[in-house]
Amino acid sequence: MLCSSISKTLAPGYRVGWIAAGRYQEQIERSKMIASVATPSPTQLAIAEFLANGGYEHHLRSIRRVYARQTAQMGAAIGRFFPPGTRVSRPQGGFVLWVEMPATIDALCLYEQAQEFAISIAPGHIFSLAGKFHNCIRLNAACWNPCVEAAIETLGKLAKQLLAKQQK
Repeated sequence: MLCSSISKTLAPGYRVGWIAAGRYQEQIERSKMIASVATPSPTQLAIAEFLANGGYEHHLRSIRRVYARQTAQMGAAIGRFFPPGTRVSRPQGGFVLWVEMPATIDALCLYEQAQEFAISIAPGHIFSLAGKFHNCIRLNAACWNPCVEAAIETLGKLAKQLLAKQQK
């Protein structure tokens, strides 16, 4: 079975996705009918036309360049502001960066402190059933502007403070 959507790449508010259900087709159709009888046909038809005419491929080529630039900018800012020893992933696509800080930094503590500055991060341990990645965070680099850069600088300062406390 294959499930997908255009929510992350084109229009989150449209909530349009699809399922290639294979042998589960009947069960999926039944579940769909029970869950919601109506489907926003004009939205689906517009997206189908966009896909059929190559608009989506053009959009993806454009947004890939934007995301590549923005993840590079955020990665560079992390390099400037975070403690020495911090490593940043280099994604081949998308707009999510994984940041591995020195082992003694608790990402959950950083998350809690960041909340006080209205900065949202995802602490790494929430992505592990085994309790790993306690010193890692996931950042969304889909948007880059001076406000986001200031938030990265604040996160870096907070991470440095946590590291300094651990070293005492």
